[in-house]
Amino acid sequence: MTIITSEMLADMHARRLSGESNASIASRYRLKPITVYQRLRRELGLRQSRAANVAAANDNNPNVTTQMTPHNGGCSTWSGVVPVSVKRIPTLDVAEVALSASELRLDELQVAA
Repeated sequence: MTIITSEMLADMHARRLSGESNASIASRYRLKPITVYQRLRRELGLRQSRAANVAAANDNNPNVTTQMTPHNGGCSTWSGVVPVSVKRIPTLDVAEVALSASELRLDELQVAA
């Protein structure tokens, strides 16, 4: 069993932040790559996000809308739907399209039953 000192851990962390792989760090200290990975993760956590360029899949982006879409072959229940971001099309988005003159006339002619 190899004891990893705090100096070794600090050096491993500095090397990892500079872009060196876990395998090359492990070979330098004669450890297994999974040992380096687990020790760095346990001591320092995962501070770097792997998906840094991915935008949130919600309506915070004005050009994107979220639709619930079935992912298991078109199941008719809500158990198999996932949110999917799609590009917003202004002509299909009801909130952004003004009513036409004929639609306004139809609203005036409707009688409450």
